[in-house]
Amino acid sequence: MSDISNEMAAQAPPGGFAGAEYNDVALKAELEGIMLLNSRFEVAPDLLGRRKEWKLSYGRSISSCRYSNEENSVAGVFEYHVTAKIGRKRALHCVAEYVVFYETPVGATEAGAIGFCRNVGIFAAYPYFRALVARVTADANVQLPPLPMIASKAHIPPKKKKEQ
Repeated sequence: MSDISNEMAAQAPPGGFAGAEYNDVALKAELEGIMLLNSRFEVAPDLLGRRKEWKLSYGRSISSCRYSNEENSVAGVFEYHVTAKIGRKRALHCVAEYVVFYETPVGATEAGAIGFCRNVGIFAAYPYFRALVARVTADANVQLPPLPMIASKAHIPPKKKKEQ
């Protein structure tokens, strides 16, 4: 997935969060569940015989992330897609949205919980999308290579200016 780290950084909360806030959530949060919200799969039968010409592209994005202090929880909605094209014609397209729920520790900050969900939730749901793509392409008798793994740059909070 090209330039995905830059895409993720551009969607980060403008105020950021402190490493201690993030770590408090990261060390104590528990995954509550992952749920498929919707999916769509399309294939162009007339282009199936030209699979060697396909150019694959992949992507992911964060649709939303919400924190509830009252319920000690955070949830994020993540969208993934894979597209195969021949020139400008779309031969195959699969898109799906998943929601990921986490229980957060009592006293977690909103910024830390949302930062955690954004950073970790995208990885939690991705194996489900990979499995979905494998299943629907097999049902369509399309031989697609396994989707690639995803990675992200580590979050490094900005350095505070030294007071003089």
